[in-house]
Amino acid sequence: MIGQMLLFCAAALFSFLLTFPVIWVLKLLHLNQSIRQEGPPNHQIKTGTLTMGGIGFILTIIIFTIIFISFEFNLRYLALILLVLGFAGIGLTDDLMKVFRHQNQGLTFWQKIIVQTIFAAIFSAFLVMQGHYLINPALYVLLSTFLIVGTANATNLTDGLNGLLAGTATIAFIVFALVAEKLALSDAVTFCVLSAGAIAVFLYFNFPEAKVFMGDIGSLAIGAALAGIAIIMHKELLLAVIGGVFLVEALSVIMQVAGYKLWRRRVFKMAPIHHHFELMGFSEFSIVIGFWVVGIILGIAGVLIG
Repeated sequence: MIGQMLLFCAAALFSFLLTFPVIWVLKLLHLNQSIRQEGPPNHQIKTGTLTMGGIGFILTIIIFTIIFISFEFNLRYLALILLVLGFAGIGLTDDLMKVFRHQNQGLTFWQKIIVQTIFAAIFSAFLVMQGHYLINPALYVLLSTFLIVGTANATNLTDGLNGLLAGTATIAFIVFALVAEKLALSDAVTFCVLSAGAIAVFLYFNFPEAKVFMGDIGSLAIGAALAGIAIIMHKELLLAVIGGVFLVEALSVIMQVAGYKLWRRRVFKMAPIHHHFELMGFSEFSIVIGFWVVGIILGIAGVLIG
């Protein structure tokens, strides 16, 4: 336990120190975020905030995984790192397109989904070739691919308020570490602990006032990492509990779109649901803290179930 706490602190410190030069480079290149005009009015003051700050914790996760997990004995974690890199690459492309176009539209929805599906399917197929499946192999690849793509887009949707995704993702990784500890999955514990430490420190730069956004490069990579480790642990269904906040965020968007297409009525004032609460008059700070609390409650349930 002490070793894992030290790993958490080491990853947090490395990520913290690495993010400063990342921010310096982002400033140098003028990589600023454009805010969508149809969003909550109070979000327009965030226009011009630096983006792609997630580079710091992504590099930390990759470097620490390479150092502390032996790929020689567990190729699944090499595949996981490549999956995270793939989704980070999609996010990076999307972020850069937004910056250079000076608008909040990068890759199209289908462009992102197609490339995400390819990366997720390759990862899932590799696990099947490693004998890592509990049901029909073809069905396993299909369901795993869906889980990865769905989770990555859910975390991407969650990243709409300062500190919301970084906080809830940190909680989710800590919970998965506790579940992995119960199951004696040492490599999974290591990956989850170092990921939690690397992401947690991003709150210093992003909450309550954002010096930098993590960008799609960070939010998509987080979702891929969470889904990937859940699949490796054979705890895919538990992800729906531990990542319940992300699930609700995604479902709120689906319900909003479906409600408007079917009945020409909006289910929420705005989706994802955190914007609904903003338009109801709740402060950004109170919404984020509230979602963290929900994440902790779901996490406790996840540990008990797992």
